[in-house]
Amino acid sequence: MNTSRWRQGTAVSAVLVALVMGATGGANAQQSVDVRTDEARQLSDDFDRLRDVTERANLLLRTDDGGDITYADILANPDDIILNFRWAKAQLARGEVRGASATLERILVLDPELAPVRLYYAIVLYRLDSLDEARTQFDRLRQMDVSPEVAADIDKYINAIERRRARLHQSVTLTLGSQVDSNRNAAPNDKQQLVTGTLTNITASADKPRNDIAYVGALRYDVSYDLGYQEGHEIFAAVTGYASDQVQLDSLDLGSFSVDVGSRIRGGYWMLTPTLNQTVQSLSKEKYLTSRSGRLRLDWNPRPFFNLNGDVSYADERYQNTSESSALRLHSGQRYGTRLGSNYTWTPNNRTTFNLFAGKKEAARNYYSYDSLSGELIHAYLFGGGSYISGSFRYGIDRYRDPDFLVTGNSPQHRMDRSARTRLTYGAPLSQILPSDLFGDSKTANQIYDLLAPVNWSITGEYLNTKSNIPNYEYHNARAQFYLTRRWEF
Repeated sequence: MNTSRWRQGTAVSAVLVALVMGATGGANAQQSVDVRTDEARQLSDDFDRLRDVTERANLLLRTDDGGDITYADILANPDDIILNFRWAKAQLARGEVRGASATLERILVLDPELAPVRLYYAIVLYRLDSLDEARTQFDRLRQMDVSPEVAADIDKYINAIERRRARLHQSVTLTLGSQVDSNRNAAPNDKQQLVTGTLTNITASADKPRNDIAYVGALRYDVSYDLGYQEGHEIFAAVTGYASDQVQLDSLDLGSFSVDVGSRIRGGYWMLTPTLNQTVQSLSKEKYLTSRSGRLRLDWNPRPFFNLNGDVSYADERYQNTSESSALRLHSGQRYGTRLGSNYTWTPNNRTTFNLFAGKKEAARNYYSYDSLSGELIHAYLFGGGSYISGSFRYGIDRYRDPDFLVTGNSPQHRMDRSARTRLTYGAPLSQILPSDLFGDSKTANQIYDLLAPVNWSITGEYLNTKSNIPNYEYHNARAQFYLTRRWEF
């Protein structure tokens, strides 16, 4: 993996729908479908973001400061090996990987037997995707006098190079965890709602805000195949299964299964990624949604530290009535979306992402159709040693086409929602908190440690606040999540 590239990047989300019959239930049904289906749509992106920042943190090359050195110092002392080595580390800290490569190569000309410098040089070549040259340096290091720990790291890099050289790449990612919500059923804040234009108090306990705990599991299989072109064109596929089991609100248990197929077409500084997806979701063991979608994404890298990207998407969503709701079919229709984004890497440890989204939903009934516009800001900081922190803020507006007279009565009032979501995630590998001799020094103990050490744990706090001109859809929810994630590559 080239650590200068970031994939879109966060954690796994749950989605659910609770529907009841009658006029009062109609408002709750619409709220559930609008809010929870949006959460399901974000599940894959959140999953990729969490996986991306985890991988990026684990592969980050840690360097010392070296920040007080200037190029003038190097010109004044071109043969000072220590000074040049610190300068190379300072270049790496600023993301100047190619410059660091040249500096390290110059040091090795002066003294070829400096194992620490050659190790840095080999890792830099690996980061630059110069796999043949990196393999040569690692092989030479194995013949030098290095510690067992360094030798083990060298072997890991050699294995990684062989995997990257292979045309077929596969991985399995397993996530297990739990989440708690303060308002899982997205009930109105003021416990009042409009029914045919009349503001009424919510008396049923099932329709009031309810907190709940869910146990979550996700399993994903990724496969890609290099087509053999010099540019690196490839085809890929992914299969993802997801389940959320609520402790109290069993009617909101969710199952999801999705398949993605696509290709990555590369050309110098750009990459084009067309993707097809089919997703099936079930609620309380009843299938309620089948979605077929397509997306076309373009990435452009004008600078090594700056990426511009965007995509357009189309989805055909088919809802199916369940035993708890006979109105879900009215939400069926087409969804159109577009996104413009950018990624700026300030340093190898700091990256900022901005996304602007626009879309519209065409439903079977126009009072379920809406136009949306939203913006998102994300920043991730990598501490080194595999730990990281990532924060995001998203704000959006949804404008519905027609009034829902079951809610507004004779009023022609069109629904408009404004939502703000704030999220903060901290994560790290278990190796940071597990002593290497925790299970002893036997072969079995080492195997147990090797299984657990790469597991990434993460904790997320999130607050969602939705304002609406109709009280039925004004609500807030606080959420805490804890996940354990393990990835296997082969």
